[in-house]
Amino acid sequence: MLMKFGLPNADTWNTLPKMDTPVPPSPFENEFLTKFYFSTMQGTTPLTIAIVYFTSVHYLNKLIRSKQLQKAKEEEKKTDKVVKRLPAVPTAISKTSFFKFFVLLHNVLLCVYSVWTFVGMTSTIASTMGLFKMQIIPSFYEALNLNTENTTALRKLDVFFQSVCDSKNGIFSRVLSSTSKNLHNLEILGFWFYISKFYEVVDTIIILLKGRPSSLLQSYHHAGAMMCMWAGVRFQSPPIWIFVVFNSFIHSLMYFYYSLSCLHIRVPTIFKKSLTSMQITQFIVGGSFAVLHCFVWIYDVNNVNTIPGQPSTEAAKLVSCISTPDQALPVLINVAYLTPLTALFAAFYIESYFKKK
Repeated sequence: MLMKFGLPNADTWNTLPKMDTPVPPSPFENEFLTKFYFSTMQGTTPLTIAIVYFTSVHYLNKLIRSKQLQKAKEEEKKTDKVVKRLPAVPTAISKTSFFKFFVLLHNVLLCVYSVWTFVGMTSTIASTMGLFKMQIIPSFYEALNLNTENTTALRKLDVFFQSVCDSKNGIFSRVLSSTSKNLHNLEILGFWFYISKFYEVVDTIIILLKGRPSSLLQSYHHAGAMMCMWAGVRFQSPPIWIFVVFNSFIHSLMYFYYSLSCLHIRVPTIFKKSLTSMQITQFIVGGSFAVLHCFVWIYDVNNVNTIPGQPSTEAAKLVSCISTPDQALPVLINVAYLTPLTALFAAFYIESYFKKK
């Protein structure tokens, strides 16, 4: 076996991350995209945008609630009935056909993009596992003069973690993209998924323009996702694949649902409940699986220094999947982010489907 479970590497967790760690090389050849890549990899970029977004939303929430209260008082005077739910105060632009078409296009595009990311990421993982099973691992066994008969029957879990954790040949590497002209590696897909988190704030803008305040769940969700994806891509932490795969899958369903709503196609309540349940599940399972990477140790198949007839034991050295403090930082950020997010989603689930109307 080329993978074992053990306690996390003490040196990784006892040392502070080096924030001056060089930014990974740009995966783009285009000069403009390269400059854009390096500018977005600066920690100040997602942090500034997240803070401005979060504070702006909650400032606008106060203005909208004030207008809602005023409108509610006017309705109570006209009808002599107590308004149980604050009415929406939509802006003029939200009533136009252009706005409605834009909202539909926005949801359709994000649905298609999420499907593209999910398919691209899962196919990349499958291709990388195939590369390890058929080429890299047999070569490693041969260099050590070990029996290669069992390599074809390696457990999928063993090959999976090897392909995920190996920084040179794994899903963060450019081995596949350079050999098969396939740009679907985690550098490319992860980067664009990170950028998409900035665009997704349009969801909040739409809600505000429709005259309703944005919830804490909404603003916290978007702001935190920016920081989590930045950290994972910036420090190339292996578990970030979980965020990309799980989140793109859920978003495929979520934006499909939103698209149907824009078309006034009625969706059964069971689908909405299931969608929220899957969102909560992805946080619990995804967060737990991310932490599991800290307990995974793999054999370094890239460092084989052997003398003919004298296999080197150093070549079979175990290395931790989370091998540096920089790679550990995104794990900590994601766990810290997912814990309150799970609680917020659970509260939303109870509020929406269990409390009496």
